[in-house]
Amino acid sequence: MRRLSSGKWPAVGRPQERCECTQLVFPELNLTIEGVSVAGVETWLRIPEWGLGIDTGRSPDSIVRCRHIALTHAHMDHAGGLGQILALRKLWSLGPCTVYAPAPSCADLASVVCAWQRLHGVEFDWSLVPMESGCEADIGGGRRLRALAADHVVPALGYAIVSHPRKLRPEFAGLDGDALRQLQEQGTEVTAPQRRVLLAASGDTLAGALERSTELQEADVLLHEATFLDERRTRDDAHKGGHTHLDELIERAQGIQARHFVPYHVSQIYSADEARRVLSQRIPPDLLNRTTALLPGERVAPAGYAGDWNTTGQFPTVRPSDLTR
Repeated sequence: MRRLSSGKWPAVGRPQERCECTQLVFPELNLTIEGVSVAGVETWLRIPEWGLGIDTGRSPDSIVRCRHIALTHAHMDHAGGLGQILALRKLWSLGPCTVYAPAPSCADLASVVCAWQRLHGVEFDWSLVPMESGCEADIGGGRRLRALAADHVVPALGYAIVSHPRKLRPEFAGLDGDALRQLQEQGTEVTAPQRRVLLAASGDTLAGALERSTELQEADVLLHEATFLDERRTRDDAHKGGHTHLDELIERAQGIQARHFVPYHVSQIYSADEARRVLSQRIPPDLLNRTTALLPGERVAPAGYAGDWNTTGQFPTVRPSDLTR
């Protein structure tokens, strides 16, 4: 994958300015991740193929288009945009939106949204689903959203997107098509569902969540928070805020089986170039070969793409078939 980047860090001291959006494309998985994640400033992720958003940041237009929004927790940098997003969906007649959130936070979230409805003088078209670790919800296309345990300073969850494709049972491997059809005509089930974790996002959490969650370990694409990356902040500094230090992910590298590892939620004390350099120097080679960090302004571009995102500020329209690994 080829990456284009402006190399510029957002002016986080001026909150009216937006962090630059990132786009990561995984063509062999037919999967795109768009988003922004700067610790304490703004975090949101969008998977356009699934109509799914994870967190709302500061109400980006991309999340407005999502039919399903999963909130990891209710901190403002993760959930502050919810009211604006629901208002815009109403204004643009985009239909119902289902919001998933940690169960202990739902009453307060509902109260906030109800207050905004009264102020707007309209009722938003939404529903709120309380989630606890292990809960699942159907998000369409044969995919289910599964809540994962997280350990943060407020009620929090991670999320996994799981599918159950049917595959040939091992005992029938090697049989030709005619033999399989004959077994099916006799009422024999020749296939069985097999669980596949397509994507998992840790949310804000201590590193121990990785060891407790098979979904985080086995996902095709794992997004895991890495708030602090080096000696400029200690593990204790990370733990005070309910976060993970890169040291802890390095220690657990052998347990990360993901085809693609995406560190995100990096602290604003690092520039994008600094973060990229530290990650490349510190992550073990086997894991580094599978790592693409979600940093401000990163784009994974199709090989041979001649456009200039840094000039236009726009993502091109690209089909997965146009891309190469």
